Amino acid sequence: MTVRGLLCDLDGVVYRGGTACDGAVEGLQAAREAGLPILFLTNNAARLPGEVAAHLTALGVQAEPDEVLNSSQVAASYLRQHHPVPEGRFVLPIGGPGVTAALDEQGIPVIEPSEVLGHGGSEIVAAVVQGYGAAVNWSELAEATYAVSAGAYWVATNTDATLPTERGQAPGNGSLVAAVAHASGRQPDLVTGKPHAPAFEIALQRIGLPAQDVLMIGDRLDTDIAGAKQAGLRTALVLTGVHGRAEVDRAEASHHPDLIADTIPGLVPHWTTG
Repeated sequence: MTVRGLLCDLDGVVYRGGTACDGAVEGLQAAREAGLPILFLTNNAARLPGEVAAHLTALGVQAEPDEVLNSSQVAASYLRQHHPVPEGRFVLPIGGPGVTAALDEQGIPVIEPSEVLGHGGSEIVAAVVQGYGAAVNWSELAEATYAVSAGAYWVATNTDATLPTERGQAPGNGSLVAAVAHASGRQPDLVTGKPHAPAFEIALQRIGLPAQDVLMIGDRLDTDIAGAKQAGLRTALVLTGVHGRAEVDRAEASHHPDLIADTIPGLVPHWTTG
């Protein structure tokens, strides 16, 4: 297998909360030594890329902010390229600070939930971008519901029901999206995180390589593996996160990874530079 670059999931692959996954530091260092560019692709949109890079560095994983691509950044890039905001209207960010920062990075005008009513109400909102945030509260979900119900284009950064933590699985962005969907009676117009196509479209733009030369390393068959395969990437499942060999055995062919390894170092013999 010829691999010229890596996309690497974070939660369950590189770390669980404040703890590095087994083999992650050594395996990613081996990739650096082989000259492979790495882009950390995560559906967790709560933190800024610089915060994620600092977290990785503290764990012993070499990383720069521009090597982190979260689903909020995917959403913002995709909106700018495919759904530009009309003059005089705004995007409503719902989630952690990473959501607003990603929109700002793309020059997209934003309006915070607390400002909507003072600017004429939900009709001023052209789009809602909803990403994970541990501090998201009822009033923010309510503003999202008002805007979505009024016809705003609704982007969910991801619909992962759970988020792995040191204590187990906690509610993820998909659970918060489900609250707005239940209240508004509709589903998001677009989901940008894995396994959906925008995540891989923007990631490949960022890493600057064709799909067939990139290996996606993940721990979830339904997001990391299925999405990457659909986008034409090579795929590898590491067994430090959500899914194991038993799930692979039960999965349909579209969810089967090209490689399976207990930890990232187990993948090293399979990649070569070219």
